[in-house]
Amino acid sequence: MKDVKKTKAYKEIRQALLDNLSARGLDTKAYTDKVDEYMDFWVRRRELRDDVAERGLTVMDDRGRVSENRSVSLEVQVSRQMLALFTALGFKPEEIKAPVDDDDL
Repeated sequence: MKDVKKTKAYKEIRQALLDNLSARGLDTKAYTDKVDEYMDFWVRRRELRDDVAERGLTVMDDRGRVSENRSVSLEVQVSRQMLALFTALGFKPEEIKAPVDDDDL
């Protein structure tokens, strides 16, 4: 599995968040730790998305029945937590200008 933390997209997003904090005078450990937490969720969300892409929306359970791929609902939960962190840090979408290139993932 590819180390998503080494991708260009990961590095650019993390740096954009840190630069925004710095510009607002919030580049203390308490805030930068939250950026790292956000980025951990960013990695998890990509892993969940990749699982859905690989295995589909439904999977066979241990009894041979078709059921929802748990990664679908987990991705929604991770996305909500990311939004909560993003908002708590005072970020506004128009302030973060890091391009995301899905080909880099």
